[in-house]
This record gives sequence, C-alpha cells and structure tokens, in this order.
Amino acid sequence: MILRFISYMKSDYNRRTFIFSLISMIICFAFAIFNGVLGIIKQSIWCGSICIYYLLLLSIKMLLLLNRNKKGNEIGLVIVSYSILLIITLAMITPAILMIRNERTYSFGLIPAISSAAYTTYSFTLAIINLTKASKSDNLIVRQLRLINMITALMSIIVLQNTLISANGGYDESMKLLTTYTSFLIIGIAVILIVIYLIKTLKKKNDPIEE
Repeated sequence: MILRFISYMKSDYNRRTFIFSLISMIICFAFAIFNGVLGIIKQSIWCGSICIYYLLLLSIKMLLLLNRNKKGNEIGLVIVSYSILLIITLAMITPAILMIRNERTYSFGLIPAISSAAYTTYSFTLAIINLTKASKSDNLIVRQLRLINMITALMSIIVLQNTLISANGGYDESMKLLTTYTSFLIIGIAVILIVIYLIKTLKKKNDPIEE
C-alpha cells in the first residue's frame, strides 16, 4: 500500500504538488490559529498580523486548488493570485516594523526557538528546490503554488529572526539595525520574485497550458 502510494506520487509532479499543497495548507491553518489564539491571550498585534497573513496565504492556495481543473481560466486565476500575494507581502511591512520596535512582549524560550530554526531551514531549502523544479512546469497553477511556498518560507525567516532575538534577551540598538536591514531585504526579495514570476506569466499568456 505504501509503495503503491509512493509510486503514485512519483508518477506525476503536478499531482504531487497539489497533494503536498493540501498538507501545507493544514500546517498553514494550524500556525495561523496558533498565532491568532496567542494574539488574543497576549494582546499582541504582532501575532494578530501573522495570523491574518497566513490566513490570506491559505485563501490564495485554496482558490488555486479549488479551481485547478477549470479549463480556460488559468491565466486570470493566477494573475489574481499574484496580485493578492503581492499586496499581502507588502503588508508584512507592518509586522516587521512592530518587530523592529520590539513590540512583541513574550518569548517561548531557547529550545522552541532552535526547533523553529531547524524547521525554517528545512522548509526554506525545500521551497528553493521545489520552485526550481516548478519553473520547468507548463502548469501555471503548479508554479504559483510553489512560489507561494517560497514566499511563505521567506516570511518565516522574519518570524524566526524575531523569535531567536526575543529568546536571547531582546533587542538592543545593534539588533534593531540588523533586523531593519534583514527584514526589508527579505520583503524586497519576496516582492521581486513575485514581480518576476508575474511578468513570466504575462509573457506566456497566449501559450497553451498543459496538465
């Protein structure tokens, strides 16, 4: 049974992308709810912002997955999702500013922070590999799903940065300066990636979409 499932997954890259996207949606939803509850308990605008961000990411993935089999609307669907992704990525500037101003008033401790670092490193590496593979796919929705995972991984670096600094005693002036540079650099990279892939999609607007 397990071997049959593995064979089934290996046989089609697009199918594998959709299945793993469903799994990542569950993880994304759990993380959003976790931050939402924490935001209410701790009265943290930071956590509330992260919760809303991940819920919006989840809505984009859901939109793509629910409409992936509808013929003829792939281009419009993907362009809409690119636009939403660009807007919510730019909106991450607000929680980044809150982080720089040290308005997160709690810490989980060093061990959870290290665990978070390990997971972030893994997800970021996997996102790079999958985005590279997806670039060769003619399926626009597959490429968009992989790009969303890449953007999510980039944003998780900002969250991790704040978690590690908080776990090690908080911000001093040098940490604030470093965080300012790295946060806006990461958001800038994310925006550039979105714009590049959007331009590529527009150039392929009249190309046939293969499933």
